Amino acid sequence: MTTTPHQRYKILILEDEVIIADTIARHLVRNGHEVVGTAISFDDAVELYHDTQPDLALLDIRVDGEKSGVDFAHFLRGQSHPIPFIFLTSQTDAGHIAQVRETFPMGYLSKPIQAGSLLATIEVAMHNHRAGSEKPAGTVVLRDGRQTYRISVETITYLQASHVYVKINQVGQAPLMLRTTLSDLIDELGEDQFIQTHRSYAVNLAHVTRFDKENIYVGDTALPVSRSRRGQVLARL
Repeated sequence: MTTTPHQRYKILILEDEVIIADTIARHLVRNGHEVVGTAISFDDAVELYHDTQPDLALLDIRVDGEKSGVDFAHFLRGQSHPIPFIFLTSQTDAGHIAQVRETFPMGYLSKPIQAGSLLATIEVAMHNHRAGSEKPAGTVVLRDGRQTYRISVETITYLQASHVYVKINQVGQAPLMLRTTLSDLIDELGEDQFIQTHRSYAVNLAHVTRFDKENIYVGDTALPVSRSRRGQVLARL
């Protein structure tokens, strides 16, 4: 029976068995979704992802090539705006389930796939993804590889860059190290609240206590202000 989903989603399929992939695609299209394409390998899936920007992915574990559907799941989790994914597989042993669990999928369906179960799982996955993406006012979600952090922006005092990492200093909490650049992190946190004072430092303006010719202070902590940035810093205080 054909039903109409609450919303139409763009769906990527990673499945190396053509007949299974075609059957799944027909079910999805018949029920109002858009299948952006079917990939048979990790590399194909990455290319398809970049070309189509899907809302959700359906993944088999074993696919063509050296890398698996689990590897593609980790790839998806590492994106700046990760999309949800559901595993569709005949691999239900403890070892494969343990691998899949580490990717935090939105669902896991064993083959043969029932159309009704698949459609319901997609709706629940997208609902949960939207709910998880909503964040309270004043918070930011930061991702570093497989880790996701939700931080209250007002607790961040200053940022310190070192090589390919940035240390986030917070009130009453241990510093957090992220693999990113200072400029990218300022963009995520908000340029209206943070200002870069030096090539290696940025400060949350709400925590500035005083300023002199060479430094800006967060409590008793002195942060350097470069000569080229001094005018910009003064204008924001």
